[in-house]
Amino acid sequence: QDVIMTRVDSLPEGAKDVLQTGSVIEREFSHTLIVQVSGLSEQQLLSQLSVLKEAELLFERGIYPESTYIFKHALTQEVVYNSILSRRQKELHNKIGLTIEQLYKDNLHDHYGILAEHFINSENYGKAAEFCRLAGKKAEKAGSLNDAIGCGEKQVVCFEKLPQTEDVEINLIDARTVLGLYFAQLGNFNKAKAVIDPIVDLATKRNYNKRISHLYTIIGGYTGFAEENSSRAFEYFEKSLTIGKELNDPLSLVLSNNWMAQSLCLNCEYDKALHC
Repeated sequence: QDVIMTRVDSLPEGAKDVLQTGSVIEREFSHTLIVQVSGLSEQQLLSQLSVLKEAELLFERGIYPESTYIFKHALTQEVVYNSILSRRQKELHNKIGLTIEQLYKDNLHDHYGILAEHFINSENYGKAAEFCRLAGKKAEKAGSLNDAIGCGEKQVVCFEKLPQTEDVEINLIDARTVLGLYFAQLGNFNKAKAVIDPIVDLATKRNYNKRISHLYTIIGGYTGFAEENSSRAFEYFEKSLTIGKELNDPLSLVLSNNWMAQSLCLNCEYDKALHC
């Protein structure tokens, strides 16, 4: 690390700034992105990048202006990143996130995860929560529940760091409920119950019936499969089903019927299970 910092500190100030900015983006970054984030003219940027390539801190791949730049060693990126003052890191993360949003607005789908990370690191928790949600939905559609859970956990943290307005509380209920449902799908009812415990009363207070129905299915699953209290579990499933019918909410109906059917099968009540 000392050797790397000695080399970095010997760079011209402009080249050092470009290297630091690149370290905040990723180990690999495009020419299009660095020119937007750096704020330098094309000629100035090329000059500074040339210094960094000659110093063998970066190498270039592809043909200008479609080229990308890569830190020669991952440790170089790490050391350079850690040399940036915390306030400056946050400013750069936010600027990079906003720039990626603008540059790739027609194809943001491929950038949800990295945008979430940049906005988390910049403490722009409103945007971070939204991109965590989108990244989680993308992972869910790809069948990767573990990745969806990771995104969901970050989303919850983001909402909890925001001022607790009514809208934020509703979003927090949504985030924790979805996260609980992910754990329930994996059969981890203990974790699912722990995730939703902090927002059950809040959902009731807000009269958020759609989510209350989903919460009842999780509590029913925990009661039936973890505590092995099937009669009590059926009560929760029935409550969920009743709300689902009142709201005509497909997800509530699917969840409550699904878990009730599994519980009835375990109870050898196959005719009722078949109906569900």
